[in-house]
Amino acid sequence: MNSRRAKLLSAIKSAESHVKSSPSGNLISNNSNTDKQPPKSKLAKLTGKSGVSNNRKSLLSRVGVKSRPTFDLIADGVLGSQSHDYRPKLKFDNIQSDVSSIVAERIKNLRERTLNKISSDTNISEDSFYGFESDGTPIWSSVVNGARAIEAKSHHVGDETHDVTHHHSVHIPIIVNWPKELGYTSHNTFKNWCVVAENKRATQLAEQVVDFTQQSLNPLIIIGDSGVGKSHLLHAIGQSVILRNDQSIFFVRGDELSMVLAQEQSWTDVFSNSSLLLIDDIDLSLESDEISNALGAMIDSALNMNVHVVVSSKSSPDSWPASKLWDLLRSGVKTIINPVGAGSLLLYARRLAMQKSIVLSDEQLALIVTSGNVGWRSTKNAIDKVEAALISGVQVIDSIDVYKIMNDIQTDDEETVTELQTESVEDIANRLISSVVDVVYSDRELGGIEINTTLPELSDDYQPPELDIKSLDNSNTNFVQSHIDSTLDDLTPEAPSVIDVNDRDKHLIAKMSRIIDKDHSIAADILTDLDMGIDDKLTKSNDSMSNDAKLLVDLESKLLSLAEKTSNASIEGLIGIADELRALEHELVAIDTERAELPEFIEDEHDDRLDSYVPDSNWNVDSSQVSIDDLIDNDSTITPIQGTLTPHPEGVIRTSIVTPVGTVLSEEEE
Repeated sequence: MNSRRAKLLSAIKSAESHVKSSPSGNLISNNSNTDKQPPKSKLAKLTGKSGVSNNRKSLLSRVGVKSRPTFDLIADGVLGSQSHDYRPKLKFDNIQSDVSSIVAERIKNLRERTLNKISSDTNISEDSFYGFESDGTPIWSSVVNGARAIEAKSHHVGDETHDVTHHHSVHIPIIVNWPKELGYTSHNTFKNWCVVAENKRATQLAEQVVDFTQQSLNPLIIIGDSGVGKSHLLHAIGQSVILRNDQSIFFVRGDELSMVLAQEQSWTDVFSNSSLLLIDDIDLSLESDEISNALGAMIDSALNMNVHVVVSSKSSPDSWPASKLWDLLRSGVKTIINPVGAGSLLLYARRLAMQKSIVLSDEQLALIVTSGNVGWRSTKNAIDKVEAALISGVQVIDSIDVYKIMNDIQTDDEETVTELQTESVEDIANRLISSVVDVVYSDRELGGIEINTTLPELSDDYQPPELDIKSLDNSNTNFVQSHIDSTLDDLTPEAPSVIDVNDRDKHLIAKMSRIIDKDHSIAADILTDLDMGIDDKLTKSNDSMSNDAKLLVDLESKLLSLAEKTSNASIEGLIGIADELRALEHELVAIDTERAELPEFIEDEHDDRLDSYVPDSNWNVDSSQVSIDDLIDNDSTITPIQGTLTPHPEGVIRTSIVTPVGTVLSEEEE
C-alpha cells in the first residue's frame, strides 16, 4: 500500500516539474488539439495506439454528402458550425492552490467567454430599448427563432428569399395587376361558417378541395341563389389554402370579369406560381360572348397548368349559351346550396347568441329569425341589434321585449329613463315654483302678494291706495271657496256610465299589462291559493260523483229485485213494494239536489159507519111511534125520489136494509 502511495506521489511531482518547465506554464495550450493524449480506453491500448487526437466530438453523425447535407444543417443549427478552436476549461497555473481557487478561476473564464460571445454576436446601440433587438424584434422572439430555426410565415405574398443550400431553384414571381391575389383575412372563413342541411354537401366538397388542392374536384362549380353563402364559401376555401400553400391564390369578383379583355400578359406566366383560382358570380359574363370566350381561355390555361379552379354561379352551366366557358364548366363538378330554412337559421341564431353570451329562449330566437327577411345576413343583424339593446341597458325578459326591440317600440323602462333625462334641474325648479305660486299667491285678486313687483316711485304727490276691509274679506272668502270646490271636484268619483262593461267581463277587453316586480310575490301567493282551492273543489266533486254512482248502482239493483217480486206478489206484498218504491224515490231526490222534495204521504180516511146492523137481541123500536122519515137525517145524502129517477150527483150510493128478527127459543126453554 505504501509502495503504491509512493508511486503516486512521484508521478505527481514529475507532472508538476513538467508543467513548470513548459514555456506557457499551462498543461494544455490553445493549440493542443493537434497534440495526442494517451488513450483512456482499453480497446485503444490493446490495439497499440500510442495516443488519440484531442478533437471535439459531434453529437450527431455527419453524412458528408454535399448534395443532401441534412444532418449537417441540423447540427450546425443546433450546435453551431464546426470549429477546431478549443479552449481548456481548467488552467493549472498554480498547482498548490486549493479547490476553491480552481472553481473561482473556472467561473471567471466562463464569464469571460460568455461576455466575449455576446459582444461579438450583438451590436446594441445606446438608443435601443431594453428587451428589444436593433430591428425592433423582442429578444424572446429572436431567441426562439434562433434556437428552432423557424421563421414565421407571412400571410401576405412578398419577396421572400431563403438562402438554403439544398434548394435547387428559386422562382421569381411575375408582378401582375389582374387578377388580384387573395390576402389573408379572418372575416369569411370556415371558423364563422355554419354547416346546416342546406349546405352540408357543398361544405364537404369544399373541405376536400382544401385537403387535396390540385388533385381532385377540378373545376368545382357552386350553384345557388343570392344570399345562400356562395361568396363566403369561396373565401373560406381561399383562406384555408393560404395557410397550407405558399403559392399565389387569385380571386376574381363578378364585377371584374370584363377586365379579362385588357389582359396583356400570357396566362402561362400569370399562373406559373399559382395553385388556386377563385371566381365569384361567373354567370355575369354570359351577357357578352367576347367576355365568356376570353374567360374560358383563362380557365383553360389554368386547368392545363394544374391550377385548381372553383367558381360560383346562380345557374347551372347546362343552361348557359354555347361558348368556350360553357364547354369547360359543363363537365365540372357541380354542387347546389339550397335556400336556408327557418329551422337552420334557428340553429345559427342560437350559435351566435352563445358566442355573444346572450341567453335567449326558443320563442325569442324564432321571433328574431322571422322578424324580417329570412336569411343569414338578416339573422346576424337581428342578433347584433338585440345585443346592442342589451348593452344599452334594456331588459329582455320575454318575447314581448324582443318584439319591441325588433320593431323599435320604446319599452316602459326606456320611457321612464327618457323622461328623467329630458327634464333638467332648472325645469323641475321652474315647475315647482310655478305650481306653488299658482296655489298660494294671486296677483289678480285684491290683497294678493306679488313675488316680483316694481316699487312705486315716491314723490310729493304720492298717495297710498285706499283699502276696503269688506272687499278684502269677500276676496278671501271667494278664494277659499274656489279652492274647496276644486278639491271636492277632484275627490268626487265619476258616476258610472250606462254603457260600462260588467266587472266580470272587463278582462275580455282589458289591456295586457305586466306585473311589476314588487307584486310578483303577491301574485304568486294568490295563484297558489287559487290552484289549491281548485284542486280541492275538483277532488270533492270527483268523490261526490263516485259516491252518487255507487248509490245509483245500488238503487238499480233494488229496482230490479222489486220488479221480479211484483209478478208473484200478493196484496200485502204489493203494499210492501209500494213502500219500498217510496223510500227509493226519497233517495233519488237526495241525489238530485235541483229536484224538489216529495210531498208527504197522506193515508186515506176509513168510514167507520156500518152498511147494515143486526142487533144481538130483539129490536126495542116501536114501529107505531117511528116512521121512515124519522130515520133520515136532514143532512143525509139520500135524496127522495120524486118523479123521474135521476142519477145522484155524487155518484152511486149504497143503501142499507133493516130487517126485523124474530125471537128464537133455545131447546132448554122449549
